[in-house]
Amino acid sequence: MKRSLWIQPLTERSSPAWPCPACSNGTLALVPNSLVHKQTLESKKLYEVLGEPESITATFSAWLKCSHGNCGEEVVVVGNGKMVIVEKGIDDLLDEYIDEGTGDREPSPKYGSIYQPLFCCPMPDMFELSERCPAEVKSELRAGFRLFWSDQAASAGRVRVSLERLMDHYRIPRRCRGTNGKYFDLKLHTRIEIFSKRQSSAGEKLMALKWLGNTGSHQGDVSRNDLLDGFEILEYLLAELFEKRTVHVVGLARQLMKKHAKRRK
Repeated sequence: MKRSLWIQPLTERSSPAWPCPACSNGTLALVPNSLVHKQTLESKKLYEVLGEPESITATFSAWLKCSHGNCGEEVVVVGNGKMVIVEKGIDDLLDEYIDEGTGDREPSPKYGSIYQPLFCCPMPDMFELSERCPAEVKSELRAGFRLFWSDQAASAGRVRVSLERLMDHYRIPRRCRGTNGKYFDLKLHTRIEIFSKRQSSAGEKLMALKWLGNTGSHQGDVSRNDLLDGFEILEYLLAELFEKRTVHVVGLARQLMKKHAKRRK
């Protein structure tokens, strides 16, 4: 997963190169002149009082299109925009150089607009999901992806639910009979402990994701960086469980050792 893609803003001329949600082969690009923004009423009132460009905020919508010639999927994105000071251009630097000797005037800052997404429809996968990954797990993860920009806590909660579905896939029991003969529900923590006895290398990663999900579900305080950490762990974990990359690479290494070490003897 390329983390920087999911924290980059849009501008009036460009958008992050998110993967296409339809074909996964192309990347999304901003359709020229499709970005429309409207200043909010609150921002208009604030600007009348302060007169500062930094106080200007807006809502926006824009269209993105897949770059792959055989696809052409179109995606709509909506969110919030604001004015920010951008890097100085050559004209500003020349003004500063000229003004150094005269002290007549200060160069004025250069402003531009950036746009932060809140929702994207259809939402791209934030990391590649294995074809072998169960549909129920994918469904929960994609629900988490859709919430990434707008509600990080809710997104983390869907990650937690995806772990429940993962335990279901591996037939880890949901209920257990107590000493009194009655059945009780097993908590996700216990289910992960049971699963870890089969897949010890996955246990710590699953527990970290469970605690992230707990925070999102119960405390509602999850940072964007923490959520991206969780997605990175999930990407690695699911690849290991369903693609068995480590096992495959270890097998290749052993084959090479067996084939080429003999030649050196």
